[in-house]
Amino acid sequence: MSANTLGPRARALAGALRQARESTGISLRKLAAIMEISPSVVSYWETAVRVPSLEEVANYLFALGVPRKRRAEIFDLARPVSIPDWLTVGAPGVTQQLAGAIECERDATSIVNWSLGAIPGLLQTGDYARAIIGQHTPEAEAKVQLRLSRQKILNGRQPVRFTALISELALRQVIGGAEVMSEQLEYLVFAARRENITLRVVPIGEGWHPGLIGPFITYNFAAAPSIVHLEHHRSGVFLFDNEDVTAYKEAETRIVEAGLSPEESIRFAAEAVGRWRNRDDSTPPVEDL
Repeated sequence: MSANTLGPRARALAGALRQARESTGISLRKLAAIMEISPSVVSYWETAVRVPSLEEVANYLFALGVPRKRRAEIFDLARPVSIPDWLTVGAPGVTQQLAGAIECERDATSIVNWSLGAIPGLLQTGDYARAIIGQHTPEAEAKVQLRLSRQKILNGRQPVRFTALISELALRQVIGGAEVMSEQLEYLVFAARRENITLRVVPIGEGWHPGLIGPFITYNFAAAPSIVHLEHHRSGVFLFDNEDVTAYKEAETRIVEAGLSPEESIRFAAEAVGRWRNRDDSTPPVEDL
């Protein structure tokens, strides 16, 4: 297995190639016929089983007639790297980072999400997501709908197992106002009762644990090493190195130990729903929750 194979960058490239083909309406078999190669080879490229060379990517995109700007973006993903981890920065990096995250979500068998100041994206309501992403523009609404569509992995035929480790701060933080918060936490309670979703609320003021350094997501796969994703405002890092991933898994254990049980967490969130509903303003004092 090369540094790229089954890593976050390879997964993002596979997703970009697949989306480029699907947007043209050309089937996998038809594209393979145009390129005069086996359909299985194209399938390997589109599922990150095999990483295509730059020449193969160029031929793939030429056969599809992909526009120049999009070709450049995909080419950037295809450039080989000598280390397994992947840093993305700036606006183009945000797009690549999202593509990598979506592909990891798509293939993961389980996901662990430690969230410090907000409800995890896979458990957000539309209005809560709009309060974070923005409103009243087609571009913002498209981002909201994309975020909501990603939640399908939690309720499909083979739903991913999702563990939401959420700081109590996220249940207190005013995002969108009292009504939005009450609806969001009500949905959190509903989702946490699903068999494949585990909620653990981590109380604040109980001492130090590794999660206080910042949020992270761990993607676990059936037949590939785990990947850790660190997301920031306009940058992100995917960690694929075994030593780093092991350290974050140890941090997960420490955070779980600091948190409430799943049953206690559901009760805690349900009580917070009632308090948000009883408030007329959107800035409840900390002691009220």
